[in-house]
Amino acid sequence: MTDIFDESNEVQPQSINWGQVGDYLKGTKVGQRGGVNTRFGENVIFEIKVEGGTFHDKDGKAIEMKEGEVWGVWGRNDIFDAQLKRMQIGQKLGLKFTESKPSTMGNDAKIIKVFTTGEMDQAWLDSQAGAQS
Repeated sequence: MTDIFDESNEVQPQSINWGQVGDYLKGTKVGQRGGVNTRFGENVIFEIKVEGGTFHDKDGKAIEMKEGEVWGVWGRNDIFDAQLKRMQIGQKLGLKFTESKPSTMGNDAKIIKVFTTGEMDQAWLDSQAGAQS
């Protein structure tokens, strides 16, 4: 039996780091969790089942998101959060890091735009039909 505590078995976070302008993802909103406390106050995590996308980690390495993976996207501000909260579970969307602006918070503000055609992911919705009790 292999050692479960071997470092190679450590589960890595599936949370997006918007590292470079142009980073993006497209996929389906499959969940959201509110009430997550951070040093900046209460936050929301949106769960996205990815169709595709790329972002850059803190070292500048490109991370390709694979189709079907579920990634967490942290809430950003009242406008961003309201846009994603308004979308239904099962709705397809796109997120794109379009620019970085100076901020009074110490770090540059990363502008992430939200896109949708309103289309629902019918295959995902159908797969969830028997999962709810």
